[in-house]
Amino acid sequence: MPPSPPRALTPDLLRAFALIGIAVVNVSGFAAPATDGFYGTGLEAPADRAAYTAMSGLFLMKSYPLFAMMFGAGLAWQLEAAARAGADGGARYFRRMAALIVLGALHFIFFWYGDILITYGLLGCLLFPLRGVPAGSLVRLGLGLIALNTLILFLFSALLGAGDALAPEEIAKARAPAADAAQVGAFTEGSFLDAAAWRLSQLPLVLPSVLIQQGIAVFGFFCLGLAAAKAGVIDQPQARIWKLSRWVFLPVGLLGSLWAASLMTRAETIVSSQYMLAGAVLMAFSVFSVFGYAGIIALASQGSPGPIRRFLARAGSASLTAYLLQSLLLSFLFAGYGLDQFGRMSAAEAILTALGVGLASLAFTGIWRSFAARGPLEVLLRRVTYWGRA
Repeated sequence: MPPSPPRALTPDLLRAFALIGIAVVNVSGFAAPATDGFYGTGLEAPADRAAYTAMSGLFLMKSYPLFAMMFGAGLAWQLEAAARAGADGGARYFRRMAALIVLGALHFIFFWYGDILITYGLLGCLLFPLRGVPAGSLVRLGLGLIALNTLILFLFSALLGAGDALAPEEIAKARAPAADAAQVGAFTEGSFLDAAAWRLSQLPLVLPSVLIQQGIAVFGFFCLGLAAAKAGVIDQPQARIWKLSRWVFLPVGLLGSLWAASLMTRAETIVSSQYMLAGAVLMAFSVFSVFGYAGIIALASQGSPGPIRRFLARAGSASLTAYLLQSLLLSFLFAGYGLDQFGRMSAAEAILTALGVGLASLAFTGIWRSFAARGPLEVLLRRVTYWGRA
């Protein structure tokens, strides 16, 4: 069997960066009611509005897309590993997707109703038939899907705006705090199982919503990641695409994202035309931002890695463990069966707390990987993928 090539630094550093952003983006779902977010009382102070704008402009619709790109690239790398071993790459891949769906369902029910693993597992199955498509065609398909998803969000914004004009009373009911009463009760006064029961009740509602509102773009970023792996640039920090990305794409992406973030911060609630409009603008600029961030991280990957970069790369290589650990910590911090901070923190307090949780999750996986070949959840996933082989 030919030896495996040495592990590149850039993909793992990209995952590490994305994980910090994921914790910061996710925290509103742990800390505040689902249909209200921080728009109840969490954005009253200037510091809270500044923190929310920074979170939206720098991380929202950027961290998950970076993760999605790495997921798409992973298909190419898994097939290469299977070819080196003379194994059936398809069987391995679909076992991996099935394991992600099961893990995602457990994660959704017991810790985080914004889980991405179910979505990634389902859409990952659809990506497999595209494994033989040329890189250029994958890029065009990926960009087209992201553009389509952006148009859908603009359409939702227009429909919400029409609803405001035609049926303001009904829209107001959807925004009323009473709509979150079941969640508030489960997350403040309920037990661990009460919170799990509420999350389970949301699964039939949340999963289709995620697939419709973001799933198309997620699949688009899968395609871009697979294309980058096929073109051999995603693990080549000196590739020209990354220089173009950091000098051209990044400024465009950040300017557009910060404009969208200011719109989002001034929205009255999550269920509003302006909030959805801001989300559409964020998605429109997401490709520029994601490639811009990748260009910066590619630059940081060049040269001989020092101890900090090696540590962060090791942490990023155990991304599944870090992602699930974040949910465990955040659910314990905010739920009533833990430290009972649900609805008690302002946006700035919650976002800073999430930043600490994101860094703590990377510290854990980085230290773990200093002594072990893989993260604990990566070992489990690998055993299923390889059907019992470590």
